[in-house]
Amino acid sequence: MSLVEVSSMAGTANRTPEWLAATRGVEPAVARSAEARHLELLERAVSVALSPLDFRDAIAWGDALTAALCALADAKAGAILLPDGSARWRAVSLNASADGHDAAWGIHEETTERLYEASSGDLVLWARDDLAKDGRSSASAARGTIGIRVQTANGAVAAVCVHRDCALGPLPYRILAALRAIAPAFRAGVAAWVDSTMCRSNIARMLDSLADPALMFDTTGELVHTNPALDRLTASVDLTRVRREAQQVAWSLGAIARRRSQARLTTAHGSAEDATGLRTVRLGATVYRLRGSLLGEQLLAEPAVLVTITWAAAEPLTDGALHATYGLTAREIEVARLLAEGLSNNEIAERLGVRFFTARNHVERTLAKLGIPSRHRVGPLLRNESPEETGRASAA
Repeated sequence: MSLVEVSSMAGTANRTPEWLAATRGVEPAVARSAEARHLELLERAVSVALSPLDFRDAIAWGDALTAALCALADAKAGAILLPDGSARWRAVSLNASADGHDAAWGIHEETTERLYEASSGDLVLWARDDLAKDGRSSASAARGTIGIRVQTANGAVAAVCVHRDCALGPLPYRILAALRAIAPAFRAGVAAWVDSTMCRSNIARMLDSLADPALMFDTTGELVHTNPALDRLTASVDLTRVRREAQQVAWSLGAIARRRSQARLTTAHGSAEDATGLRTVRLGATVYRLRGSLLGEQLLAEPAVLVTITWAAAEPLTDGALHATYGLTAREIEVARLLAEGLSNNEIAERLGVRFFTARNHVERTLAKLGIPSRHRVGPLLRNESPEETGRASAA
C-alpha cells in the first residue's frame, strides 16, 4: 500500500462525524495543522514499518516502530513481539531512539493472543488482527492498550501495541483507522526481516561448510559471521593482522556498494567499479591471500562483503631475485646463502677458500646491499619471510 493510499484513508477517517464534532468551533487553521501533524506521524510510522533493513537489527527497528506508533496514538509506552522464537514482548518507551535504549523484556502471555472481549480482561484490544476471521475487532470503545497483529505468508506472526492513559477516553476513530492502515506495512516489514534472517542463516550455513576460512561483513565493515575454518586457523597462528586486513577489504568494498546504491538513485546505470578486493599478508614463511567479494541483494536483502582466505608457503628468493632486487654479485649471493646457514666469518672463509679478512669484507658488503644490520636476519630474508617475523626472530 502506497503512502498516498494510506494518507487518503487517514484523511477520510479524519472527516468522520466524530472528528468533525471534535473540531467544531476550532479555528480552521488549527484543525488543518492537527490533520497535517496526524498525517506526518502516520507517514513516519508507515516508513519505519516498511524499512526494517535500514536499522542495525530487529530490536532497533522494533523500538523505532513502537515509538512511532506511540507518537501517533498519543501513548507513553508500548510493546512489540517479533517472530524470533523467544516469545517475549519488548517494552518500549516513547523516547526510544535509533541508537537503542534501556527497555524491559516481558514474558509472552497467552492472553495477548486472543481478541478483546469485555469480560475477559485481556491485555490488548486488537485494532486489526490477521488471525481473526475478519481481520479486525470491534473498536467502538477502544481505550487503554491497543495493537495490531499480523501474519506473513510463511506463517510468521508479529504484534505491536501501545498503552494509552485510560483517562484520555475512547481512542479517536482516526487513530484506529491509521493503525489498521499501518498493518499491511508492518506485515511487509516483518516478512522482509524474516526473509533477510533466513537468507543470512543460509549463507552462514554455506560458509560454515567451506574448508577455507571466511568472514562476512556488512557494508559498514562490522563483522557479521566467521566460519569454523577461521577459528581453527586462529588457534594455530596469530591472525590479528589478517583480520585487520580483511576488515580493510570490507570497508573498501562497502564504500563501492554505497556508491552503487547512490548511483542507482540518481542515474539509470550503476557504477562500473571493480567489486572485488585482493590483499596479500605475509606472516613468517606463510603468505595469506585475502579475496573480498560483494554479496548483492540477489542473495541477501542488503549487500554484504564476503572475505575468503587462502594461504601457501612463501617462495624462497632465487639467485635471480637477489641479483635483480638487491644487486648482489654471484660471490655475494654465495656469501648470503652461507650466512643463512648460520656460518661464522671463519667458516665462510674456509668454505670459500679465502682469507678471513676477505670473507669479512664480503659479509659486510652483502649485509649492506641487503639493507639489514644483523647476519641473523639473512636467513628469514632469503626464505621470504615477513619483515615483522624477521624482526621478532632476530630479537629472540
